[in-house]
Amino acid sequence: MTADATTLSWGRLSEWMGLIDDLAGAARMLEWDRETLMPEGASTGRGHQVATLHALRHREVVAPGIDDVIDEAAAAPDLSAAQLAMIRHARRERERGMRVPESLVREISAATTASVTSWLEHRETGNFTAFAPALARVVDATREWGEALAIGDEPYDSLLDEHEPGMRTVDLEPIFDRLTGEVTPLLATIPRHPEPSTFDHRAWPDEAQFALAHDIAQMVGFRFDTGLIARSAHPFTTSPHIGDARFTTRIAMNDPTQNVLVTLHELGHALYSQGHPAEHARTLVFTSPSLGAEESQARFLENHVGRDPALWEALTPIMVRRFGTAMDGVSAADMHRATTRVAPGWIRVDADELTYNLHIALRFSLEVALVRGTLDVRDLPEAWNAGIERLLGIVPPTNREGCMQDIHWAWGSFGYFPTYTLGNIYAAQISEALEAELGPIGEIIARGEFTAITEYLRDRIHRHGSIMSTPELMRHATGQDFCLEPFLRRARRLAADAR
Repeated sequence: MTADATTLSWGRLSEWMGLIDDLAGAARMLEWDRETLMPEGASTGRGHQVATLHALRHREVVAPGIDDVIDEAAAAPDLSAAQLAMIRHARRERERGMRVPESLVREISAATTASVTSWLEHRETGNFTAFAPALARVVDATREWGEALAIGDEPYDSLLDEHEPGMRTVDLEPIFDRLTGEVTPLLATIPRHPEPSTFDHRAWPDEAQFALAHDIAQMVGFRFDTGLIARSAHPFTTSPHIGDARFTTRIAMNDPTQNVLVTLHELGHALYSQGHPAEHARTLVFTSPSLGAEESQARFLENHVGRDPALWEALTPIMVRRFGTAMDGVSAADMHRATTRVAPGWIRVDADELTYNLHIALRFSLEVALVRGTLDVRDLPEAWNAGIERLLGIVPPTNREGCMQDIHWAWGSFGYFPTYTLGNIYAAQISEALEAELGPIGEIIARGEFTAITEYLRDRIHRHGSIMSTPELMRHATGQDFCLEPFLRRARRLAADAR
């Protein structure tokens, strides 16, 4: 192939990658607006817009002639690691896209828009009967999507592969079996104490908490010239395109530590977006390789940094400045205890670090059953309550605290929840590797060198985008293959500290 032909083929491939990236980014921008600013009455119109963008992207993914462009680009000599990854991702996009008809893409988008609208309408009352038909439509369309992709041995494998490429149900089941087998007995050794009232009857104003979120973002090196923070019912992070990483936080008026942990979690995602390789913007490697990799960053900042006593020592003077007399008598140790207390609860996003993965284990088992068709949507509340009682020894008072607490299934995000646990496992490996090189995280924070942690993550993980697969990336970052032991060591320490 001549140099001119190589340049032409890569120019065509770059144009195609940029087009599908722009369409996806435009959809993400509309979805951001839907969750943060859009008026309630706009849901139908917004659903049509998002569905159209997803359909247009799908149309471009499967456009005639693209396979030839990919093959010609792949035949060029001396391809870089990034270019080889682009070829790999392009072929994956084509393979997946060709198996799914545009009509199903539109149905998924329409079903999830209707489901999210129904969830928002009925969640507060916990009226699952009213929500169930919309969710059943999403489950049916999602199962059809998995069957069309035909990856792995069952439809759920296709859904899981979308979020964690290469992972299969048969890989995850023994992981969750071992986690529940190890963690559930640890809970039995921890005394149940009444929830402390450290923050009760004090003023934690919304604006002061929102300002604190900005303080924390600045502390860890988040760039406000290419990012912003907002509020939403369910915190999330998105990046429509290079130079725009935005996240939301959730503020609890009776406990400022919740906002801190949520902010750190979402900052993990946002810093990752800001650290993607700028030279590869509008290509298929300007992203993370999987949601497990994404969650490794979020859970690392939330748990390994956010629950370290040194973090609260560093935040105390900032919180005194933000909250004034509300901080009288509240010490860094009080706040640390509030964030490391182990107490089984109904709500996943409020769960302590030890019990969190039991919530994920429950969701994993239920969504596999829903997609397999062995669990009917109508029976989900009963199955949920039985499962959480078995794992955590509690039963939620209503569906609001039970099977309707998360928006993800309404979004159609099946195969998504397991990536939280994978992220926790990766985060424990990253933490041990980082401390082996830089020293204890608490000492780094105490020295005021927080950006050293961010730079470590940026060098080992962020700047590589999806040039490497997640297993390769984590091996590069930690020096070892996927391993459950670092997480289990941490779980045992958390249980011992809680006794």
